Amino acid sequence: MTVLLTIGIFILTLLLILLRPGGLHEAWATVIGAALMLLTGCATFAQAVAVTARGADVLIFLFALMLLSLLLDRSGFFEWAAIRAARWAKGNGRNLYRNVFVLGALTTALLSLDTTAIILTPIVLSFVRRLKLRPLPFLMACAFVANTGSLLLPVSNLTNLLFQGSFHFSFAAFALRMLVPQVVVLVLNYVFFKYRYKKELPLHFDIETLPQPMEVVPDRGYFNMAVGVMAGVTIGYFAGALLGVQPYVIALSGALVLLGYGLLKKQIGFSLVKSISWSLFPFVAGLFVVIQGVENLGLAGYAARAMVSVQQAPVFVQLLATCFGTALGANIINNIPMALLSISVLTKAHAPDLIRFAALIGCNVGPNLTVAGSLATMLVISTARKKGEDIGAMDFFKTGLWAMPLLLIGTVVALYAVSFLF
Repeated sequence: MTVLLTIGIFILTLLLILLRPGGLHEAWATVIGAALMLLTGCATFAQAVAVTARGADVLIFLFALMLLSLLLDRSGFFEWAAIRAARWAKGNGRNLYRNVFVLGALTTALLSLDTTAIILTPIVLSFVRRLKLRPLPFLMACAFVANTGSLLLPVSNLTNLLFQGSFHFSFAAFALRMLVPQVVVLVLNYVFFKYRYKKELPLHFDIETLPQPMEVVPDRGYFNMAVGVMAGVTIGYFAGALLGVQPYVIALSGALVLLGYGLLKKQIGFSLVKSISWSLFPFVAGLFVVIQGVENLGLAGYAARAMVSVQQAPVFVQLLATCFGTALGANIINNIPMALLSISVLTKAHAPDLIRFAALIGCNVGPNLTVAGSLATMLVISTARKKGEDIGAMDFFKTGLWAMPLLLIGTVVALYAVSFLF
């Protein structure tokens, strides 16, 4: 009965997240699932407190990144960067596509994929419309790069934070291990999309319809401070790794400095607090409890033993199997619950770091097949729909069916090659 209840609650939670009946928010889905796990005894209150406490660093980091992203947005930084990228294209549509891709990759790497989905996507859509270009190629670029650009740093993706916290990867070691795979997957993604949408990207567009970059900046002093803080935080991540300072301390410090300066210069008000996606915190905490209930069944132990049994296979085969396995799971049940399940299995199997990184690649790059595979993809599509544009689920699937295997294989090859260095 416990097995049936646990699996039933887990499936119900996933369906509520993915289908959102009656417009139900994702946070309510996991809170309902967590409450049912506790009420039925599939997870205990002590376990819920313990698993949430273990994820406290992750939740603080999420808060710091969201606050920093909002403050940068209020400074005009993202709109300035988007217009600058468009002007650097010098009227060439294909160069513009490349620049948008690079901008999305940098935003994702330094400020998380959710920033690309929520903040950068509507800005890109706005200036693409102003230039009278077809939006679909640029929306697909935002949706894909939010996932494929999230390998480089622990801050780039919630799944990265979960893996780093569970396996205690240092910030610098994580970045070094993922640098080459990140570059490879972005190049492959860009080349594939450039070929896929070559007929829809114009050779020329009228750049004069765009304002000058600094015209969209409300206050130059606050803008300069925002750029300085962003640079300081980025450098601080790596310096902190050498000094033993946790990344969330650096991100939160930078956000608070910029917040204080913005309040002093009267560029922002306390109403900014309302713009923070507070619902993300109960969403993650509820998911922790739901996954704990699933772990109590011992299913992770069976999966771990199966993983151990194939460790006689060549390392490259193990990497491919792990990567494609987690990618398939992410597209079915969403990459965040898949990451939590993967962490449990990898821990019980005592999997080496190389296999752990392969699983993370599957969770990050893999969910480019179904629109429900990644929360970032869902956010991009939701943001676009609010602006009157849409990416159909079948269009996304058809593109992902060709792109995802290519991206995964290329990234695993890069990870395997890097393993000889680290």
